[in-house]
Amino acid sequence: MKHGQSASRAMNAFDRIFSILDHFRPIGAGKVRPHVEIEEREPGARQAAALVMRERKGRREILLITSRDTGRWIVPKGWIEDDEDGATAAEREAWEEAGVISTAIGKSLGSYEYLKLRPKNGDIVCNVDVHLMQLEEERGRWPERKQRKRKWVHLSEALTSIEEPGLVDLLRTTRLFSAAA
Repeated sequence: MKHGQSASRAMNAFDRIFSILDHFRPIGAGKVRPHVEIEEREPGARQAAALVMRERKGRREILLITSRDTGRWIVPKGWIEDDEDGATAAEREAWEEAGVISTAIGKSLGSYEYLKLRPKNGDIVCNVDVHLMQLEEERGRWPERKQRKRKWVHLSEALTSIEEPGLVDLLRTTRLFSAAA
């Protein structure tokens, strides 16, 4: 290592990949990986997610959408703009990606990290704040309706349908999902 070079920059490519993958390895049933600061995080790598709920026939349901690239089931999420807080960004993303108007309930449920693959700009580790949202209105036309599918699922089905391990781990630890797990 050259004088003045940080230890993280001295890692070879394999060490760097294993370091990133450590953030996504499960650490045990019902446990969430503690937040780890990543030295080389790109400024603005914060996102907000909308966990939109509704009551249907006495059962709570969660809104899921498909990702644009792989079609996996996720919740609406995206970048927090400079003039927004996390709850406002989550409300906007719920509208743009799922066609629902919703209102944030309380503080963030917590956060999780995931590796966002960006072939043109380089991959980045994102920290996502998850906001519980109450459905106000569901519309048939919205900005990304031709790019995504949406579905409402019972809480227990959400835990098996969502394909983001960090989000599932976070949800399993919330009081909202503990009875459904």
